[in-house]
Amino acid sequence: MACKCLEDLPEKIIAHCNQPQTPKQPPVLRARFKDVVFPMRDGQITSALKADILLAVEGRKTPKKTTMTFTYCPFCGVKYQEDV
Repeated sequence: MACKCLEDLPEKIIAHCNQPQTPKQPPVLRARFKDVVFPMRDGQITSALKADILLAVEGRKTPKKTTMTFTYCPFCGVKYQEDV
């Protein structure tokens, strides 16, 4: 993985939530991304974000769920894995 967003952003979120000027709330102790996947390519494991998409399908009462894994970091735009 070329960027460090998945590692750095939770720390920044904790720091932001624990700033003195925010309304009096209990301190945030930990933060993590819920939907991180670890794809493997050519024997190397990397990390990427995924998102569940709900599709309204004609004839179904409940939405159909499908998953999309990001190729580029949605925060900084860097490609997760370089093309071989």
